[in-house]
Amino acid sequence: MTSSHLTDCGLPGIRHIPYGVHMCNFYRTREELVGALVPFFVAGLRNNERCIWITAQPLPAVQALAEIEKAFPEARAAIASAALVVRDYADWYAQAGALRGNQVVDLWLAEENRALAGGYAGLRITGNVTFLRPEEWDLFMEYEDLVNKAFQGRRIVTLCTYHLDSCGAAEMFDVVRRHNGALERPDKGWQVLTSG
Repeated sequence: MTSSHLTDCGLPGIRHIPYGVHMCNFYRTREELVGALVPFFVAGLRNNERCIWITAQPLPAVQALAEIEKAFPEARAAIASAALVVRDYADWYAQAGALRGNQVVDLWLAEENRALAGGYAGLRITGNVTFLRPEEWDLFMEYEDLVNKAFQGRRIVTLCTYHLDSCGAAEMFDVVRRHNGALERPDKGWQVLTSG
C-alpha cells in the first residue's frame, strides 16, 4: 500500500514515484520504448489513474495500443471509458493548435482536473518527441521548463521519451536538467538518476 502522495511506477527496480514528478527516458529502439512505456501505463491503469499517451514514431498510436493490450487485456475497455487515451502527436497537437507553452501546460492541468473530477487518483502522461525539428528544440525546452514547474505538487506523473539518435550531449543535458530525473535501465532493473 502506498501513501497518498506516491504511486507505482510500474518499472522493475523502481517501486514508487511521487505525484508531481516529471521524468525523462532516452531510448535506442522501439523495443526499449515499449519496455518503458507499456509497464508505466499498465501501472497507472491499475492504480486508477487516467492515462494519456501521446505517441510518435517509432511507435504510432495503433501500434502502441496493440502493445499495451498484450500486457493489459482490458485496454479497449479503458479506451472506451476514457481511462486511457492513446493519440498520435499530430492529432493531439492539432487540438492544441497554435497554443504557446504555458497554454499547453494549462491543457494538461485541465486534464488533471477532469481526471480528479471523474474519480481517478491522478493523471499519468507521456509524450515521445521524435516529431521535434531542430529549429523547434529551444522552444520545446522552454515548454519542458514550464511543465517541470507547473506539475510540482499536482496529481500528475509524467514520462517524456527522447530517441538517442536525435540527441547529442548538449541536447541530453538540456533534457535532463529540465526533468526531476532520468530513468535508466543499465541491466535487469530500472533506476532513477536525479538531475540535482
